[in-house]
Amino acid sequence: MASYTQSSSLILSNTSYPISVPSTTFAPDTTMYCKLNDTVNFQVNAVQNAPFNQIGIASSATDSNPDPGNLGGSSTFSTGKTFTYTWTASSDPFTRWFFFNTGGGASFADSVSCVIRKVSVASLSIGSTTIAPGSSTTITANTIQGLEPPSGNNGHRLYLYVTDTSGNMLFGNGPTFSVSGNNTWLGKFTTTQTTNTMTVGSGVAAGDYILHVGHYGLGGSGNAFYGPDHRITSANFTVGTGGDTDPESFDLGSDRTSVSLNAQIQADQITVTGIDAAAQISVTGTSDGSGGILGSPRYSIAGGTYTSNDGTVDNNQTVDFRFDAPGSYDQSRTCGLSIGSGPGETDSIQVTTLTDPGGGGSTGGAGTGTNYGLEVRNPNGTVTIFGPNLRSSHIVRTGTSSSNSGTITPLNAGAFVDVGPVEGFAFNNASTITVFALATAAGTGSYGAYEINITRGSSSNGIGEGKFRVRNPSSSTNLNVTYFVVRY
Repeated sequence: MASYTQSSSLILSNTSYPISVPSTTFAPDTTMYCKLNDTVNFQVNAVQNAPFNQIGIASSATDSNPDPGNLGGSSTFSTGKTFTYTWTASSDPFTRWFFFNTGGGASFADSVSCVIRKVSVASLSIGSTTIAPGSSTTITANTIQGLEPPSGNNGHRLYLYVTDTSGNMLFGNGPTFSVSGNNTWLGKFTTTQTTNTMTVGSGVAAGDYILHVGHYGLGGSGNAFYGPDHRITSANFTVGTGGDTDPESFDLGSDRTSVSLNAQIQADQITVTGIDAAAQISVTGTSDGSGGILGSPRYSIAGGTYTSNDGTVDNNQTVDFRFDAPGSYDQSRTCGLSIGSGPGETDSIQVTTLTDPGGGGSTGGAGTGTNYGLEVRNPNGTVTIFGPNLRSSHIVRTGTSSSNSGTITPLNAGAFVDVGPVEGFAFNNASTITVFALATAAGTGSYGAYEINITRGSSSNGIGEGKFRVRNPSSSTNLNVTYFVVRY
């Protein structure tokens, strides 16, 4: 642990007990920063060379018994004119002491105060832990405690810097920061600015490095801005060679059958990983004979505009992919994505449209009996699980697109609603649960060939066990969705 020393002088005949007295440029108002279990020394100098007749320390300006022994530290005198109070920093992020002296009089008259802040950062988040020379990534400080609001250009900041695994600082052509201190290789965090962009210089050699965050401190070993005793937290990252553009494999989702004619197919979102330089990305599929691809496959990077043109994608960026189903019955179409080169990675989805229902033959029209309407059967066709003649007890739950969100009316393009938990809707339950949904275009009330995605929840996909997600994959059509949960 480090040891820090801060000095100040008693103010003559000041009975208002000021909160603080300005001291240095980087630690104004006699504020001392430290870490848990650091040693803090606060030196109080006598006024106008007068000796200390009596010294008192209190935790508030109105303390009726300002005794140095009340605060759990130790005290020493030097030459009769300097009083030093030594204390070990506790878990409390804020400590304030008031120092009093009689100054030769009969009562406490001279005073000064000291503020000690134990600063901490819960963790650092690095956008990419593998960075190519010349590339950038975002650094975020999670949960800063003990730091005062920033003042001036440097007051009350935390500082970022990089060392190699041997502890050597990287200067010059090393990493630089978008929000920097007096040098670009010294980044800054404040209570209001907790993110910073780090750019790795083109001359940084491939290898492992450590990103540190520390506080300014008078004392301890090394520089007051980036000495090793001042470090609060660290995170490791690797500088790559800049040549790896082959990502880890990715999965766009399962093939689909019985999809509506011309339905827009939305793949599962992917996150590109395993590269340290921008990789090529392109769509795949069957040529339409005129320079395009059947189904108009297109992708969006990090929530941007959808495009069918070739492009590039960076590590840890998200990609959304979609295409259109065939416009005829019983037709299949396969579209996908290719990312990287030599050989790179690819994945695709095959969809097959509905079976042609036929023209109805000579029987045409609706039946005249009492049993008619929509009927849903189990996969073998032997059990009717939902239909006009079934009891309502088969229905476990029904609702609309707004019943579980309270704010989504209708289910807007690209939006989803999570439903549940639903009793019995779990992997270890013997009951068979089915979920299906119907949709109308918002504002029209008319049913059509609108695709609706239903995803069963689990503890690993973020939806939750016993729940399901109803999603409108369209990029342009708002839907009113009614869903049914039935048990058979």
